[in-house]
Amino acid sequence: MPVYNAAPYIREAVQSLLDQTYKDFELIVVDDGCTDQSISIVEKFGDDRIRVLQNEKNSGIVFSRNRGTAAAHGRYIAPFDADDIARKDKFEKQIAFLEKNPDFAMIGSWVKLIDEQGRATGKKWKVNAPPERIPAILLFRNYFAQSAMVIRREVLPEGYYSKGYDVVEDYKMWIDITRHHKAWNYPDYLLFYRLHSKSITNREEDRMHARDKMIFRYIFRDLGIEPDEPAMSMLLKIKEGGALSDKHLIKDLQSFLTHIISQNTKLGVYNHKDLVMAVYNRYIKASYDSVISKPGNLKSVLTTGLHATAFQALVQKNNRKKNQHKL
Repeated sequence: MPVYNAAPYIREAVQSLLDQTYKDFELIVVDDGCTDQSISIVEKFGDDRIRVLQNEKNSGIVFSRNRGTAAAHGRYIAPFDADDIARKDKFEKQIAFLEKNPDFAMIGSWVKLIDEQGRATGKKWKVNAPPERIPAILLFRNYFAQSAMVIRREVLPEGYYSKGYDVVEDYKMWIDITRHHKAWNYPDYLLFYRLHSKSITNREEDRMHARDKMIFRYIFRDLGIEPDEPAMSMLLKIKEGGALSDKHLIKDLQSFLTHIISQNTKLGVYNHKDLVMAVYNRYIKASYDSVISKPGNLKSVLTTGLHATAFQALVQKNNRKKNQHKL
């Protein structure tokens, strides 16, 4: 748990971990130069499972995560932020899953969002894609919440979190791990993710966008693609869940997504079906407003070479679900 001036939230975060039904763990708290009462709050718990490491100076999130990871003794690593809250059975469920499924490298979970006071916002992240599709989804967005994760130590990349990727260091790590290993989100809400004004996501939008662009350059390199600025703008919009309403932008997006599939056909980086499904879903979400406001557009969207295969697969999937409900 890296900590920098998290006094308003850290008591709840630490308490939620100490209250876990799975008891055999150590909590490594990395003090990244706190100037508030964060560390004194932690020390007052008096629990011998807690170890506090102090950085000589404020050294940043990547340094602190890596220091804590290097100091850990366990077979599993569970990164956790100082403002989030874990459900008390989080570790128990996730470790049991990994013990029963040795082919999985890491496991996250679904997430409920809370506000600064810890109240439910009503928003949820029900991230339930099958494991085989997740690598393709990561082309467009981070599919795991940092504090939701439990990871096998042996699958961690060399050096752990990558320097220079601060604020998206987790996204980079998930990409590196899922290139070679299976990962999934446990189908239950095991984490309460806090939204507040002091979070990096809210404070440093420009910095986030710059790091997101680094991630996109990194992940598309395997496909032999160097996204230009218009493509980057579209990718940022997609990552943030935004919709494109301008027909010219939608057409440009379609061309870019078609290029992704074409390059993958040549290079075989991703499973073709899973990539097409991920691309299709991103396209439909990005062009949703346009399609709904002009229903006539739906036919042209679904009958293009890019989407026909995915659309047919979705129809078959929906038909199977209907038949299952009938049974």
